[in-house]
Amino acid sequence: MYDTYSQLLIPILDRLKSFLQDDMSISVVNDESKVINSEHITLKENTVLIGTGGSVQLIITMGFDDSVLDKLVQEFCYGEVYEGDELIEIQDSVACEVSNTVIGNAIKNPIDDSVINITPPILIHEAKSLAKYKNSMILETQISTVDGDIQLTVIGPKDVFSDKLDLKEL
Repeated sequence: MYDTYSQLLIPILDRLKSFLQDDMSISVVNDESKVINSEHITLKENTVLIGTGGSVQLIITMGFDDSVLDKLVQEFCYGEVYEGDELIEIQDSVACEVSNTVIGNAIKNPIDDSVINITPPILIHEAKSLAKYKNSMILETQISTVDGDIQLTVIGPKDVFSDKLDLKEL
């Protein structure tokens, strides 16, 4: 068993914060994200899902408030203004690109030296929530920026998570 929080979630959170601040010029408001062991989560409307395979099998989601997604689109498109279907398509692409970049750059294999495969990002518009199954665990946190919030969740088999979630020691 490994500590999913410190070995997997912290690197993703750190990479997300540095990506937002350094690459996208978006100020992060909270540097101390609270991680919750959830039974059920309500997804944001713009949520990207990425799965991992190999010795680390998880589902990672990243959900964006409309306002922070608009800011990301503005940064990606250098201020160019888009409307209608074209804007929706660009928003979808940016949400997937940000998630793929952050998770792909940050994920490490704490179990062995094998490669962790990640699925292509999938944007979920229709799903409203996820529920924990009998032998699973959901860790959820939220990053607040001056432009809105980003929800990050890690879902996986309970046996790969640390038994203790007292995260103050980290």
